Amino acid sequence: MTPLLTVRDLTLTKGATSYTFDAGTGLTLLKVARESGASTVSMAIAGRYKPVAGTIAVGDAETTRERFRSVALAGVTLIDSLERSVSVREAIREQVAWAQPFFSRVPKDILSHRLVEPWLEPLGLADLDPAVPVGDLHALDRLRLRVVLALISRRDARLLVVDDPDQLRSISLRDELLANLHDLSELIPVVVSSVNPDHAGIADAVIDLAHGKRATK
Repeated sequence: MTPLLTVRDLTLTKGATSYTFDAGTGLTLLKVARESGASTVSMAIAGRYKPVAGTIAVGDAETTRERFRSVALAGVTLIDSLERSVSVREAIREQVAWAQPFFSRVPKDILSHRLVEPWLEPLGLADLDPAVPVGDLHALDRLRLRVVLALISRRDARLLVVDDPDQLRSISLRDELLANLHDLSELIPVVVSSVNPDHAGIADAVIDLAHGKRATK
């Protein structure tokens, strides 16, 4: 089967280690080194960072610009941090407004919108209260919400990349998020970049970029 994501001789910065790997459907976990700039792998795959060498293809999206349009990215705080004082409804409405034609109506019940509703149940957000301020959400639900917003912003995404689930600072919460993303991967392929291994065996494939190893179920 032809892989969805193909990475060849990827060098992120001058003098850095190069990576070659493939990822297919389902949930793939990339185990990256515990160092500053670890998020650069996710950003390069998603077309938010141009590496110094190598190639990345998501299907036929091969250039940085093409991947920018084709890959949804969540979890990179520099890019998708949320204003804690706004409500969940406001955060989602703004993203929906940007994602659809300017003349399209944004419904009052924003959670029922076609760009929003499909992602809620797989991510464990079926009971999300849109009136709650973002800052009052549990840390896990805030990260889940960032995933939803990323998918809204790329309505035709071929791949979802989620960076740094370790920001939850709890292995049990991280595993809960990975389980949600595994459910979500039935709708869209998911690649997760993490400094920790897949202790619970949730991912369909694990690629250890720090040690050059690959494991699949």
